[in-house]
Amino acid sequence: MLPQKSYPWVQNGRHRNLPLKLPICNFDAKTGILCANCEARLRKGEITKADVDASRAAIGLAERVPELNRVTLRRAFDGGGNYVLEFERQDLPVLRSNKSMYSELEGALNGKVWIVGAGGNDRKFLEDVFFPAKVLTVNTVWLPDGEKKTKVIVPAKRSERRIGDFDKLRDAVKRARGIELLVETEREASAKLRP
Repeated sequence: MLPQKSYPWVQNGRHRNLPLKLPICNFDAKTGILCANCEARLRKGEITKADVDASRAAIGLAERVPELNRVTLRRAFDGGGNYVLEFERQDLPVLRSNKSMYSELEGALNGKVWIVGAGGNDRKFLEDVFFPAKVLTVNTVWLPDGEKKTKVIVPAKRSERRIGDFDKLRDAVKRARGIELLVETEREASAKLRP
């Protein structure tokens, strides 16, 4: 009889949650050294340095934050030291249920982190970025020079606490989706409408 292999995700013959799925090999994320395959993917542009950094941070937190072992990180986008992390859409409730995970990820990546679901249109992407604040409107604004910007209006109550992050958010959203973002609170938008 052949000896049975031992896997870290099998305990007492029962499967635990499978390990975190990442853009790079889990082994590479743990060791910090890319294998030949992942190195070639990085050179070809299939993955980015942000994918590597986010994978290393996530695998390091997976032992302390068990929810991370049940999710799939698809992509990461770096916007000036701040990150937009794209997970599978069905993983968002799991990620959002642990409030300390955001601060843990921000500490590991040394920057602000926004978690979004993979796929979807631009509005859904922006709703994920601004979570837990609700996006009231998303409009396209055409400037006289032909430049296109996306204007988002959010409620004033929840968003004023994060108002300082809007500048960081613009860079990260530009890198992730190529969206030139204008953000206003509901109060600012209504003040512009008054004569």
